[in-house]
Amino acid sequence: MMLDADVVAVSPASVWRVLKQAGLLSRWKRRPSRKGAGFDQPLQPHQHWHIDIPTSTCAAPSITCCSILDGFSRFLVHWEPTESMRES
Repeated sequence: MMLDADVVAVSPASVWRVLKQAGLLSRWKRRPSRKGAGFDQPLQPHQHWHIDIPTSTCAAPSITCCSILDGFSRFLVHWEPTESMRES
């Protein structure tokens, strides 16, 4: 060991400070966040639509409301409540 050979003597606090500044104390290698990089906002209406299908059960029949939203303006293009998801 270097301490036994009188080469170097460093306090634990100094070792901790140097390793922390170098970024070597983390348990896992963290990846950079991709937050905000996944969706490109449409530049004009009717380029991108979102479909939302929530289901609510109040009594015996469940009601499903299918809605279509415009991605640019968040305008509700169409909505329709149904009791089943079958094609009419």
